[in-house]
Amino acid sequence: MRRLPVFLLLLTALTACGPGEKACPAIALSEGISLDIPPELAAGVTRVSLELCWAGACVTEAASGGEHVFIPTRGLPTTPVRTTVTLDDGKPHVLDVTPAIAYPAGEACGGGVPTAKLVVTPGGEVRQVP
Repeated sequence: MRRLPVFLLLLTALTACGPGEKACPAIALSEGISLDIPPELAAGVTRVSLELCWAGACVTEAASGGEHVFIPTRGLPTTPVRTTVTLDDGKPHVLDVTPAIAYPAGEACGGGVPTAKLVVTPGGEVRQVP
């Protein structure tokens, strides 16, 4: 009779974490806009400016240039955002960007935040990519 409680305790411990469960790492994403610039253009870009407008308000953010630029933006919605990207040439690139929820370790682990990825094409145009 003494073996029954030990057996139940052991059975509970073994079934608590089934083989299909995923361990979630302690990582996070920042909400914001990323911009990839081809190396041949990035060499001439020292500053990137973004103006983001949604719900009747606009936010202007800037970051140093480079091949991979990330501009954190708090409160980013998952609806279209009027976005103006300005590089060193001063030419504004206007487009509607729709951020999507991204998860650092998959949807099951939570921690999703709105993000959007933009690229500068070799021809100098800016577009959103999935």
